[in-house]
Amino acid sequence: MSDAAVVALITSLSTLSGAGVTAWITLRTHQRQVSHQETLAAEDRAEARRALHRSARKDAYVQFINQAVKTAQSIAEMGRVEPSEFEDAEARALAALSEVWPSLALVNVEGPPEIADLADQVANALKTEGAKARIAHNASEMKPELIAASRIRWSAQREFTNAARRVLAPGVDDLAHR
Repeated sequence: MSDAAVVALITSLSTLSGAGVTAWITLRTHQRQVSHQETLAAEDRAEARRALHRSARKDAYVQFINQAVKTAQSIAEMGRVEPSEFEDAEARALAALSEVWPSLALVNVEGPPEIADLADQVANALKTEGAKARIAHNASEMKPELIAASRIRWSAQREFTNAARRVLAPGVDDLAHR
């Protein structure tokens, strides 16, 4: 084989080897980029799911606390009305209380269990406060019991609200993702 042929062969083999190494490096770089993009896309999807779940929880919590406040106001109104208006005020309070249960069910579904338990306490405190308001209307000596029931309900509402804030806070992983 002539020297020119050997040089041409070596040059060809070098060129092919260089092209092969370059193609392999390009392929590996592309695979890493695709893998990284897939990881980022999965993280974005997971974050979108967390945001959607957080939003659903927030809506449930807000709906519940709004209904609880409305019900508490209706119960308080029972104590401020004239005796002739009491039945209407009582009917409004009972109607408001009946609206607490669907929003309570929603909170129980959205969870977590600690929040559901606190929401149950609020609902039960509202029911107790309503019963005490009915009794106190006819028996003024029962007003201290009504006041105590109102304080218990207020405390339960505050505990629920504070716990809901903690669950909904960004970066809270222990409760928010249960």
